[in-house]
Amino acid sequence: RAKQWYQRRVRALRKLIASAVFYTKMAAILILLTGDRFFSLAGLAVPEWYAGVQENKMMTMVGLFFMGNMVESSMLSSGAFEIEVNGVQVWSKMETGYLPSLEHLITLVEDKLGRGQAEFRP
Repeated sequence: RAKQWYQRRVRALRKLIASAVFYTKMAAILILLTGDRFFSLAGLAVPEWYAGVQENKMMTMVGLFFMGNMVESSMLSSGAFEIEVNGVQVWSKMETGYLPSLEHLITLVEDKLGRGQAEFRP
């Protein structure tokens, strides 16, 4: 029970981090698109490093987009790998903690189908 509680909390935290990364990424891209106007509207001096970013605006936006997506997807991936045969689960990485070998997987599927006796329904 404590493990399930912990896993739910970790999932919630990972979702929160992924959302924060998404909004930070979008805000950074918006700042890049507005140029110096963002800083003047905010009443801030334009930072020195921002000139270099503006010179490579497109590359910076692409980098932010892909790096942000990479972090978001890694935060949201569960690592789940499940095999079902005719609607019956025969393997779950979440339950076992590891992936089956090809030979083991073939044996599980054959056992469930009765070594060719049952018809497979996708």
